[in-house]
Amino acid sequence: MTTASNTDSHNPRIGLDARKMAITAVAAVVFLVTCIAAELLETMAQDTFVSSPGPSLLHLALIAVSGAAAITVGRDLRPIPRRVFIVVTVVLCAIALLKSIFTIDAFGTDTEGLADASMLLSVLDILNLIVAVAFPLVVALALAAVTARLVPIAEAAAPTAIRRRSRTAATGLFVAAGTVVLVWLLRTMFVDVMFRFEYGDAVNALGAAVGLVSAVAALRIIAESRSLPADEPALGSSSSGTTPRSARTLAFVVVACGLLLCLESTLLAVGYPPVSSLGHTGWVVSMFGFVLGSLVLAVRTLNCAPTHDTQTRDEESALSGDEESDKSHDRAIRRPAHD
Repeated sequence: MTTASNTDSHNPRIGLDARKMAITAVAAVVFLVTCIAAELLETMAQDTFVSSPGPSLLHLALIAVSGAAAITVGRDLRPIPRRVFIVVTVVLCAIALLKSIFTIDAFGTDTEGLADASMLLSVLDILNLIVAVAFPLVVALALAAVTARLVPIAEAAAPTAIRRRSRTAATGLFVAAGTVVLVWLLRTMFVDVMFRFEYGDAVNALGAAVGLVSAVAALRIIAESRSLPADEPALGSSSSGTTPRSARTLAFVVVACGLLLCLESTLLAVGYPPVSSLGHTGWVVSMFGFVLGSLVLAVRTLNCAPTHDTQTRDEESALSGDEESDKSHDRAIRRPAHD
């Protein structure tokens, strides 16, 4: 039987193979690490003890690497969204680079020079806070859109493997959400007795990182299940070449909130306030968005897993067809005897 997935698999715009997905995953991890390191270094550079050109030069390198990783994540977008994403990424990175460059230029200047540059530095500080929030959101949107692309049928995993991987991804999401909730409960009940703030923030950052990886894996599994040539509505192929909008939205929420939560929790763990312009409110919003999104996406991932193997159904259909042909052959043999 010919399905829409079989027809769309010949479209070069549809289908993200394993090699491209591996490159995208590595680029996402690199972006996460470099983005957190850049924000942490920038926050630490505001301390008088480390205020020197050295950290700012390293900050330049981290921004450049994070920008390159972000562009690598979005390289498999469709042409128009890819161009828009690249332009937005370049603009956001340029703002951060300008902030770091002017920080280097301002180091060691006299008081009069600093006063002249104070207005420009203030504007760059505001723009840099916007970049700190917008950059993870833009990359999360691109990552969700790329991962949601259907998988070529030739590379789609067997239904048994998809069921096993869906349980693993869902378990990772449940563990990540449970970790963040547990830390919040312990902090609320035993804030001054058993659980220190720094330890809780470090565990939160680790849980957010686990949730990020699990969310990307879950969306990839949903895309593979939608790529299978099955007849069930839950598994049926999509003519648009992507997974359902609900799965993409859930993955975006988990990745975006997880990036912000991981970033802010890391800064809090080392003793610095969050750089987000939303402050504590942004931390709370990202935490609850991450927890709720992880739980719903985990359930969505479990529901997408195939319940029957396509090969088994094909064998059963073949066997039933053989039985019908045998019965027809027997009737054809017996008919002349009656005549």
